[in-house]
Amino acid sequence: MKLLVVDDEKAMANAIRDNLEYEGFQIDCAYGGQQALDRLLAEKYHLVVLDVMMPDLDGFQVLEQVRANNDHTPVIFLTARSAEADKLRGLGLGADDYVVKPFSILELVARVKAVLNRTTPQAEIKSLQLGDVRIDFMKLTVESGGQTEELGRYEADILRLLASEPGRVFSRTDILDQVWGMAAFPTNRTIDNHIVKLRQKIEPAPKEPRYILSIYGKGYKLFPTA
Repeated sequence: MKLLVVDDEKAMANAIRDNLEYEGFQIDCAYGGQQALDRLLAEKYHLVVLDVMMPDLDGFQVLEQVRANNDHTPVIFLTARSAEADKLRGLGLGADDYVVKPFSILELVARVKAVLNRTTPQAEIKSLQLGDVRIDFMKLTVESGGQTEELGRYEADILRLLASEPGRVFSRTDILDQVWGMAAFPTNRTIDNHIVKLRQKIEPAPKEPRYILSIYGKGYKLFPTA
């Protein structure tokens, strides 16, 4: 995957580049807002790590012009600013995440992977069979015993995520990052409530779940089924 790293501090940009290249990504660097905008108008990237505070065009201006060009490349803002108003402004312009300096490079790499996981088209799971229950992700329905029930959007996204790797334990942070991202401000309790609703719709005995299992202190997994 090809990523663009933008920061007017060359040492910072190059350090981020080196670490992301170590993770297997192809990286281009831009050392100013105008240079970044020129690259984004000329080339396609899977994601942009974009510094906010730059002397020519700041990150907000770059993103605003990119989105005005109908370019929806995922963007992670990188900045020393931590004010809530700046975060909300970034989200309003269409940013996908926001990392405040100083930061751990491991945190940035993890956020890059999380944003890519939820924004990169993958082989879509269209349906799922759990015992006598059939989930249709296209229609957002659950069919069981001749009855059909609607499936909420977030319920479907959580279940699809769990079904993407049956047996893998997804932490609540994994689910928050890959289902909600920064478009909202959900809590762990929000996830738990959606899991409860899911179990009520797909489990034969919701209080004794067979398919969506809780792993104490870790998260949730979908029990592998035939």
